[in-house]
Amino acid sequence: MNTPENEIRQKKFWKFWLVLITVNIGMAIIIWRLIDIQVISNEEYKSKAKRQHESKVNLTPERGIIYDRNGKVIASNFESVSIAIDPRHIQDLRGFAKAVEHDYGYSASEIISKVKASKKSFVWITRRADPTKFDKLVGFSDKGLILIREPRRIYHYDNIASQLIGFTDVDNHGLSGLELKWDSLLKGRDGYMIMNRDGAGRLRPAADLPLIPAFDGYSMNLTIDIDLQRIVEHELKTGVDIAGAESGTVVAIHPKTGEIIAIASYPSYDPHKPGGMSSAFLRMRAITDTYEPGSTFKLITAAAALEENIIKETDTLDGHLGTLTMRSYVIRDVKPLGRISFRQAMEYSSNIILSTVANMMSDNNFYKYLRDFGFGIKTDVDFPGEVTGKLPKPKNFTSSTKRYLGFGYGLSVTPLQMANAYGAVANGGTLMKPYLVSSVFDSEGREIYSQNPVIVRRVISEETAARLTDILKGVVSRGTGKAARVDGLEICGKTGTSQQIVDGRYSKENYTATFAGYFPANDPQVALIVMLDKPRTSIYGGAMAAPIFRGIASKWTGANPTTAIANKFVDSTKTNKDSVLVPNIVGLKSELAENLLKNRGFGLTYSGNSQGIVLAQNPKAHSRTINGKIVDMTIVATDTVQSPDAIVVLKGMPLRSALAILNAGGVKTKIVGNGNIVTDQKWSRNSDGSSNCIIYSK
Repeated sequence: MNTPENEIRQKKFWKFWLVLITVNIGMAIIIWRLIDIQVISNEEYKSKAKRQHESKVNLTPERGIIYDRNGKVIASNFESVSIAIDPRHIQDLRGFAKAVEHDYGYSASEIISKVKASKKSFVWITRRADPTKFDKLVGFSDKGLILIREPRRIYHYDNIASQLIGFTDVDNHGLSGLELKWDSLLKGRDGYMIMNRDGAGRLRPAADLPLIPAFDGYSMNLTIDIDLQRIVEHELKTGVDIAGAESGTVVAIHPKTGEIIAIASYPSYDPHKPGGMSSAFLRMRAITDTYEPGSTFKLITAAAALEENIIKETDTLDGHLGTLTMRSYVIRDVKPLGRISFRQAMEYSSNIILSTVANMMSDNNFYKYLRDFGFGIKTDVDFPGEVTGKLPKPKNFTSSTKRYLGFGYGLSVTPLQMANAYGAVANGGTLMKPYLVSSVFDSEGREIYSQNPVIVRRVISEETAARLTDILKGVVSRGTGKAARVDGLEICGKTGTSQQIVDGRYSKENYTATFAGYFPANDPQVALIVMLDKPRTSIYGGAMAAPIFRGIASKWTGANPTTAIANKFVDSTKTNKDSVLVPNIVGLKSELAENLLKNRGFGLTYSGNSQGIVLAQNPKAHSRTINGKIVDMTIVATDTVQSPDAIVVLKGMPLRSALAILNAGGVKTKIVGNGNIVTDQKWSRNSDGSSNCIIYSK
């Protein structure tokens, strides 16, 4: 019988068991959870705890240093600072934004919006910035502010050799030039370290946490001489301006080794500011672009014909008075010629006679020589983007193919291929493999890679090469290459002028002007080609490219006596042994002019300023004087050249000298007329304060 007391007792009993079961279930859940955390999912929770209290910090390696052949630093690194914000821990975002406003391309409101909009724990504000900009952050303490010191690439010669060296991105990865080609060795290997995060969110190192050090990149020595490169680029820019050309290219090779001593294209760019530049400024045209070589290719035709005993220098051939009419085509010469010797045909650059000589050879034999000289195949130079050019195969020859190939039409070549072919003749008939990197070494100086000269093949005999050298000397002394002559320096060379194809037809407006050669003739140390794209002042290689060749050759005679080439240039058999050639220093910065003259053993005196741009010199350039002679330099301050209010008188100067002075002063120049002497000048000022100068020449 259920009495009220029993009912109360039963209710208490069920409540007791209900509480007991609930507690046991709860305890079981807690125990299971502890087992899960401590045993089953132990590693997972350990990892989460690490992420909360430890942080992995990447260690950036130093990119390798790039040196020229004489050990001068071309590209290296300096310490920069990168700024990031942790949105979760930043305390005074507005104060930070105000402090760095506009320093990194953002307004304060843009910085605040960028940070607040991010869902990440790490927001970059700037990468690899100049450390001097961080003065505003001195004393700014905020646990959400992250400063990371990183190496940043610096190019010590700015635009000089920029297309060759290339540039890197914000993460120090090579994007063009040698920086790209050799990126895997230059960039090194990233490291990292694990750091503890304290209660305030600050990262602190700990000795017992892992550390993988960064491995710095390998450094390299190049074959180029940066001082000679500067001269090349100065002469090329001046020549392009005088010719009114769209662009220009120069390649210089040591014929005995294949070392590329200098290589340049103009226009170029500043590797510190490559953004927005078109590929026309970035690419190394000497390696990536092709053209029809025109008359400079006649050397190759002559080499094949002489080697095969098809022709002798004294043999006479008919120039058809400048016009050779075939069934479906006509070949013309600029200068009408009658019956002349083969030597004279080369000196006067007869298309008709060279086409006749080429047609004397069999298809396969002629093709063999062209291939052996390296046309239609890559040189395998250690630089990205090299193209092969085009050379038709004998099975595709038509009745006109050999005739046109004989004077450089119907194929395409790179300037590097052409320079290397001339180098083969200069080297006694042996073709060398061109290269740019001579060695690669680690931070301790241990060499891991070395490039020695590589013989590709013998193309012609030493006797044939000597005969060609004699012919090319005549081209410069008596023929179309007279503008390349340098007093006391025997130069071998050949002019070239070729029409460009536009819309499938040969244009009568767009030409390529070239001059290729080597020097000194008795012991060639440099094979050099100068190419101008679409010159307007004159279309001919002898008028536009040859003077650039001359300027480079004459200035190289004394630029750097420590190189193997500098002491070979002067032909002492023709002059007194104490007589020396005076280099052209007009238009050079005074510092470069001083170094050039001192290296040649000249004494110096100054007229006008002691620093600036050389306006005149005495004795004159290219003259001969006694060794140790004093050279007086008339120097004008750079800002004087740039100022329309302090006019530098250029009237009466050679056009090339006037342009060199204006270019060195950063003055924008326009040429009116086709002469070689400045007859008048007019100045104007731009809104930004820079100057323009119109030069009249007749």
